[in-house]
Amino acid sequence: MFLAVGFFELLPAIILLLAFTIVGGVIIFVVRRKLKEPPSTTIAFTLGDLRKLRDQGDISIEEYNRAKESIIQSVKKSTTDSH
Repeated sequence: MFLAVGFFELLPAIILLLAFTIVGGVIIFVVRRKLKEPPSTTIAFTLGDLRKLRDQGDISIEEYNRAKESIIQSVKKSTTDSH
């Protein structure tokens, strides 16, 4: 009888501990899955696209150089962040 009363007193704590364990496991699962995914950043223009725009006169040489440097820096940043 005494053992049954002790169990029912501990039951809420056991349920709470079980709930925390399940929630923690789900959080760890989701975080690990997100960390394994490749970054989803995409570059709007390639250097070839920029050259074509420059050659067609759609952008100036200065705009081309700024955009080119921006793309190069983005690629450098994404490669150093992934290591």
